[in-house]
Amino acid sequence: MIILTRTCSRHKLYPVFCKIRKRFCQDDHRPGRIVIYEEIYMKKKKSILHLCEATFLLLLLILISTLYLLKYLQAPGGSYSPMLHLIQLTLLLVVLTLALTLIQRELLSRLLVNAFRDITGIHNKTSLENKITELGELPSTFGIGVMMFDLNNLKHVNDTYGHEKGDEFIQTFAYCLTRILDSNSFLARYGGDEFIIIQTDTDSEHLKQMQHRLANLVHDYNNQATLPLSYAAGYEISQQNHYFMMEDLINAADKKMYQDKTRKKLAAIKQNSSTIPPTNAVIPTGSSEFVTEKIHQLQQGATVSHTIAVISTDVENFHYINDKYGYPLGNEILNIVYDELAASSLTLFTTRVFSDVFISIADMERLSNDALLTQIQLLDKRICRRIQDTYHISFFRTNSGICCIPDPTTPPETLISYANVARRLAKKMISHCCIYSDEIDRQEKMQAEILHSFHPALEHQEFEIYFQPKVTPCTGAISSAEVLVRWIRNGQMLWSPAIYIPLFEQNGFVISLDYYVYGKTFQWLQKYSDTLPEHFQISLNVSPLHFEQPQIFIDKIQELLRTYQVDPTHLTFEITESTYVNNTDAVNQVIRSFKQYNIRISMDDFGSGYSSLNTLKDLLFDEVKIDRKFLGDTLTENARIVLQEVFHMLKRMGKSIVCEGVETQEIADFLQNEGCNEIQGFLYYRPMCQEDFEKLILK
Repeated sequence: MIILTRTCSRHKLYPVFCKIRKRFCQDDHRPGRIVIYEEIYMKKKKSILHLCEATFLLLLLILISTLYLLKYLQAPGGSYSPMLHLIQLTLLLVVLTLALTLIQRELLSRLLVNAFRDITGIHNKTSLENKITELGELPSTFGIGVMMFDLNNLKHVNDTYGHEKGDEFIQTFAYCLTRILDSNSFLARYGGDEFIIIQTDTDSEHLKQMQHRLANLVHDYNNQATLPLSYAAGYEISQQNHYFMMEDLINAADKKMYQDKTRKKLAAIKQNSSTIPPTNAVIPTGSSEFVTEKIHQLQQGATVSHTIAVISTDVENFHYINDKYGYPLGNEILNIVYDELAASSLTLFTTRVFSDVFISIADMERLSNDALLTQIQLLDKRICRRIQDTYHISFFRTNSGICCIPDPTTPPETLISYANVARRLAKKMISHCCIYSDEIDRQEKMQAEILHSFHPALEHQEFEIYFQPKVTPCTGAISSAEVLVRWIRNGQMLWSPAIYIPLFEQNGFVISLDYYVYGKTFQWLQKYSDTLPEHFQISLNVSPLHFEQPQIFIDKIQELLRTYQVDPTHLTFEITESTYVNNTDAVNQVIRSFKQYNIRISMDDFGSGYSSLNTLKDLLFDEVKIDRKFLGDTLTENARIVLQEVFHMLKRMGKSIVCEGVETQEIADFLQNEGCNEIQGFLYYRPMCQEDFEKLILK
């Protein structure tokens, strides 16, 4: 880095430069001690300035001489000689032309220099790009080294003392860098607080010596400074055993600089914090009070343009790591995750709250929500890459939820809760990263209301059974019906079952809801069993949760049969293909038990799973219900072929075939021709309330 003190002598920063030079050059003020790349230019510039001065002096002498001639060399009669006028005018034009030419050249030179310089007086990014292009065109990069430097705490200096002090901070570090240069050095400012030295005709030992000299200079400065310098450095060299192209060389140096930055930041954290455990222990958890207090403190200093975000991060399936590799390695991984989160330039604070869950607070200055989301995704990828490269755990993955709430009055507990909600949603996303939004907030409030209202609704019998008929294709007559559930309050249907059924399955409420529906259905069968058509079937859906304890489910159905004394031959239980695949033994146990009562079993959603053909060979079901994904609005030729083959196999196995989701006559005709036993869909009937269904079948 170069500081041109002479050119800045009339600049407001000149006292700064003088102070720096005095501090570092007390023993030697010779300009030769500082490498100035533009030394030749400066000599030329000085010559040009002297020539301009001489020109103006000559002009002044010519003007004085002209006045003398005008006074003493007048023609007779008091008039001036025409020749004298011509000489005067010619001389003035020549002198002015020369002066303007020199001034123009000087201004152009200054513009050219400023185009490749920044406030520090060293090369800027434009000049750097030209240098990289120049070196990249060389036949070989052997002997070229790159040193990267990152000045720490610049943001803190700007925020605390102002940007003018920040400029002085940068210029001080720049001057330190100039002190380690030689004739083969090229120094440039790479970014706001980043610098780069490109060293030609060098080796590793030379770069180490340069680093050592810089460390000594900074140490000497910090002994007297009120604002000590701190930096991270990394270097790489292109040599025979490790050859780099220019771009790769810079990237390698940059990576080492980042590693050095991380090490120094972690060292500072460990030095200043008593919460950091020994290297052989896992990072301890911080109390909820400690975390909320930290968030509250940072909220105090937040503004509309300077906000914070709370980030919740966990390790996906962390128990697999503990089970497979042991708890000591699991602890090492947790420490690495903590180290990466704490070392990130985004985070102001990081702590482990429990198990594998971490809470971080991010600075959102000059960052939009989308930009922060992108940065967190990159941070997660960096963590995963480090773990995978270190321990070769291919399935390692982190999930991060972000809550960006600019309102400083939002309780810290709420911010943490929102971040945790986003983290749980992130597990279902490809990016494994989610930012809390108004839509998520609306969904969360709706789900909370649904869960809160479930037990009172069950007690007040707000859930009602609905029926969707199935028909025989050849006649169109109703042959059976599927029982569904709807949430009715004050005559109005509440949320869609597609919303609350999955939610109830997640919370286990669906078991109570199923038994409620079974009770209502058995009660209805008890009332109308004598009037139902012969062989009429009522289908009931079974949640996968029942197969976690299949015997309890069996006992409960037997109890309902005894209580309501219904004919079990009217009953069909629908079990999804995915449930069967995931709980084969439990499902088969239920099927064998129900067959003793002549209860039919239907495989629902056949074709939606990944192993449909495999399930067919051991199929104990009485009926197979083809998933609507096979159908849609129109049947492709491939879909027709698949259905024909599936129908052929099922018929040979003696299974009844039901197709759901039929909405067009074209599909209905095809299914009839292929021998489908029953069809269900909006083409024939939609789900209807108990009263309407009774009018339909009991007429």
